[in-house]
Amino acid sequence: MRHALLCLTLAALALPAPAAASPFQRSILQDDAQLLSRGADVRERTLDELKGLGVDVVKMTISWRELAPRGRRKPSGLNAEDPAAYAGWERYDAAIASARRRQLEVLLQVTGPAPDWASVGRSEPAGASRPDAAEFGRFARAVGTRYSGSYQGLPRVASWSIWNEPNLPRFLLPQRSSDRRRTPLSPAIYRRLYLAAHAGLSASGHERDTILFGELLPVGRSSTGVRSSLRPLEFLREMLCLDRRYRPLRGRAARARGCQGFRSLPSSGLAYHPYATGGRAPTTRPPHPDDATIGQLSRVVRALDRLGRRGRIARGLTLYLTEFGFQTDPPDRLQTPIRRVDDFLAESEYLAYRNPRVGSWSQYPLIDDAANGTGLARFSGFQSGLRFANGQAKPDIYQGYRLPLHVRRISSSRIEVFGGARNADGGGGAAVVESRLGRAPFTPVANGAVRLGPRGYFRAFFSVPDAARREFRISSAGVSSPVVRARRL
Repeated sequence: MRHALLCLTLAALALPAPAAASPFQRSILQDDAQLLSRGADVRERTLDELKGLGVDVVKMTISWRELAPRGRRKPSGLNAEDPAAYAGWERYDAAIASARRRQLEVLLQVTGPAPDWASVGRSEPAGASRPDAAEFGRFARAVGTRYSGSYQGLPRVASWSIWNEPNLPRFLLPQRSSDRRRTPLSPAIYRRLYLAAHAGLSASGHERDTILFGELLPVGRSSTGVRSSLRPLEFLREMLCLDRRYRPLRGRAARARGCQGFRSLPSSGLAYHPYATGGRAPTTRPPHPDDATIGQLSRVVRALDRLGRRGRIARGLTLYLTEFGFQTDPPDRLQTPIRRVDDFLAESEYLAYRNPRVGSWSQYPLIDDAANGTGLARFSGFQSGLRFANGQAKPDIYQGYRLPLHVRRISSSRIEVFGGARNADGGGGAAVVESRLGRAPFTPVANGAVRLGPRGYFRAFFSVPDAARREFRISSAGVSSPVVRARRL
């Protein structure tokens, strides 16, 4: 976030209360449909909008299958490490260059599915079954070469993530073996894919870049079929060759998972999708300890710490939230009532900010997917955007992204306020916390002028009489947040 100075004397500003938090948390937004599939005019308008919203990082997905030659056989003589071996780069080139011209960073997710010639059998979906790790590493090297900063005048990309939701059968198969042991298989398949891609990126000049593993779905299934998604913390242990008590796998268990000789995983951090499930509140706790949604980020951090102590990853690895949102009703009657979503999003961002190991916050997407078909099935895509599919801004949600606000009531006269001004410019910005009773005008609370942190956030405590009866908002640079009430602790 960037911030503008308010017309306030900084000496009068209330400093945020000291707390363990993530003040350098960056804002990521992904909308491949608008940036990669709708043409130049839509792409440019979208990037202008993201810049105006205060987005720091634009995430884009680059698909191996879409760029690779088609067919069941690998073309003879194909040099798969050469960008020239692939067709269809133009939309990626244009989107990345346009983002960089606006000083937007790019997080490029290099992912499957695989081309038919680099996967096993005729899976559904195509290209998800046992992708060839060596071939994927060659593709990653080609991508890294193209966006190395020294290829045909194209800009450099310095942030990467590998594959999408490998613990979900839609993106990687098989998840488990079909025999009676039901051995998890997707973690080992993904380990090979990740290591090959990391090597390919490193060989093309990106060895010092941010390279993330995971992109994990936050919950799995209790069933243990070939197509049953794995729980994320189980996936991490299995990927890094540890049992459920974080002890190294040995003997037959290690051989079944391809763990012979594995020591540690090179990575800059874990990419994670902490979606709350079933439209529930952010603090709803999944019952299984190997699942972790937005309210249980500490579960993920504890797992990373245990993996680090075992030497499987670097100690203190950062947790990057790279995909998140709440699907809304309307348009989808099975999702979260839209009147609750702004509050849920702000509380979720607060939960992320409060965790000092979290390095990014994410919104997916900007605009809802269009309805397709009839009945409730027509909403099979994502309806978690800041705008409806027709482009109309969702009430409070759009403005709440620009100015997130979450207020917690500690007592009848004391509150904790988390907020921010994502779309401000410059450094050292400020905001004002305001409240009202009934229909009275909003007025600043006592000591309500706050200084924003390095990414536009603040977290502070205030004494406010009748806190339970009041409504609150924040204002920054002449713009105000949606109105909220204080939540009880």
